[in-house]
Amino acid sequence: MELNTASLVYEFALRLEEKIAKFYEEIASNEKYSKGKERFLFFAKEDKGCKDLIQRVYQGVITDAIEACYAFTGMEDRDYEVNTALTEDMSYSDVMRKALEIEQKTQKFFVDARDRGASFMADLPQAFNTIAKRKARRVDELRSLI
Repeated sequence: MELNTASLVYEFALRLEEKIAKFYEEIASNEKYSKGKERFLFFAKEDKGCKDLIQRVYQGVITDAIEACYAFTGMEDRDYEVNTALTEDMSYSDVMRKALEIEQKTQKFFVDARDRGASFMADLPQAFNTIAKRKARRVDELRSLI
């Protein structure tokens, strides 16, 4: 599906952050990955905070004019979907690599959404920029642990 309206980008961003938060909660609850439990719980909490930020900003700026007149172009949800499924045979290293892949793809979504929305909105792209920076830090952290 093409993410061509502010509403579609907003809804996708919320689903993405919720899915990733659940991924980290699932990892944190598994004894096999207890080594990173606190880090994973922090990531889940941060993702829930990002979701809240997106909701607050979007509700504060959305107008009929934005929905009716402004479009995002060149964004397809399939380009940003993440697979958060875990298998029993995944090692800690496997989970860390999967987390890195998820964060890289998510960071790309927020950068692309920020860039495509910057010309017609200020607040939502600014929130996306904040989240993209958090994701970049997380990518760096995960890389250092692999």
